[in-house]
Amino acid sequence: MVDVVVFGALAASEVATIYLEAHSGHRVVGYTVDAAYRNTDEFLGRPLVDWETLEQRFPPDRFSLFGPLSYRRMNQLRRDRYFSGKARGYDFISFVHPSVETLGVEMGENCFVCGGVLIEPCTRIGNNVMIWSNAHIGHHSTIGDHCFIGPGAGIGGSCTIGEMSFLGPKADVMTGTRVGRACFFGPRAAIREDAADGSVFPGSDVTPKAAYDSRRLARHV
Repeated sequence: MVDVVVFGALAASEVATIYLEAHSGHRVVGYTVDAAYRNTDEFLGRPLVDWETLEQRFPPDRFSLFGPLSYRRMNQLRRDRYFSGKARGYDFISFVHPSVETLGVEMGENCFVCGGVLIEPCTRIGNNVMIWSNAHIGHHSTIGDHCFIGPGAGIGGSCTIGEMSFLGPKADVMTGTRVGRACFFGPRAAIREDAADGSVFPGSDVTPKAAYDSRRLARHV
């Protein structure tokens, strides 16, 4: 059993806590957020401390981290906090719901995989990846670091999803497709061709690629 501090004090952190304590054997002992966003000393009856001074309450030789479970700024917040935690000596746990088989799957750390997800064999999931309920990832596919895969999203076999990409609910990527870094696929977007870095497909089935790239969305997502 590992004592875990969760980054975040919102709904997703509460969901993570319930899953971790029901299915992981780990114990959630506290929470952390950036000092500018902390307006209370507790969350869910446990200490809530500033990220900037986390070591004072939860030193890295005794506690591990999990999260944040956020896609803010096109996954940049989660990426930055992950790198910061690693630089400060923390280990990160991963959580995979017990309903999910991971036979022949290579998975990194600080991943969060919800119930009902299907990950076929010979698949690589990078570090710091979130995969929400009922998503499908086909065999021999690679999901890059810091990606967000929304509920019901489908990725065909032998696909490559570049790091920091965002797939909205029920987005669909055709078998063999190569998706670049930091791409954005909105709800029900259907991707039938390779996508360059920063590509944006707003959603609603087979929609054309947007004329702008994902950097424009980072201020709003």
